[in-house]
Amino acid sequence: MKKSALTFALTVLSIAALFYFTGCNDKGSVNAPWQMNFEMARFVVIDYGDVQNAVEDGTIENETTFNNTMLNYAFLDGDRPFKPGDPAMRGNQWFDRFDFGKHLGLFFPRLNLTDGQKTQVRDLMTTFHTNMKPLVRQYYDANKGIINDANAKRQLILDSLKAARITREQASADLRSLNQATHLLIDNNPASKTIKAAMCTERNTLFAGIRAVLQGDQITKWDDWISKIKNPCTP
Repeated sequence: MKKSALTFALTVLSIAALFYFTGCNDKGSVNAPWQMNFEMARFVVIDYGDVQNAVEDGTIENETTFNNTMLNYAFLDGDRPFKPGDPAMRGNQWFDRFDFGKHLGLFFPRLNLTDGQKTQVRDLMTTFHTNMKPLVRQYYDANKGIINDANAKRQLILDSLKAARITREQASADLRSLNQATHLLIDNNPASKTIKAAMCTERNTLFAGIRAVLQGDQITKWDDWISKIKNPCTP
């Protein structure tokens, strides 16, 4: 009798230990749906407006550049939060211009998503960024000649300033005009228009995919949320 009781107790302890360690391992996984961190950058929507913002204007002190955080898709690195005031991104012009209304991770908690839905939206966001990353590089490659030309013209302005042929105020005004012309050339570049169309397709595919995952009142809340997001894909 005692032997049977001891065997039963050991069996119970073994099962309890199995559940404990399995639970610990599962909860320790960043992929566990209930442990999903919606503040992560994987839940932000990148669109054509963000690559436009990545072209940083030339000044007397700095050349026209394409923001490295956007070019290298570095904002997606690691599991750190992506939110306003993030000290790791302080001083980054592209980050300062980012529209956090496009951070879907700030919205998803309002939907009370099931674990299955969380996994699905995570996978949709992963696919979206996988497809968008090369398009960002294509945008840069298609327009780096325009950027280089702008910097050559900037240097001529600085040479005139250094030679005292123009004032600092005039140099600043000339640079503003140059920057405006540069952005216009980039936007009118046929390659930019092609890339914009591809980015808009990815954005629309993502939004349609997320909507298909939702049910009932979740859809109403989703439609209301995205109606307030600025859409660079419309005139």
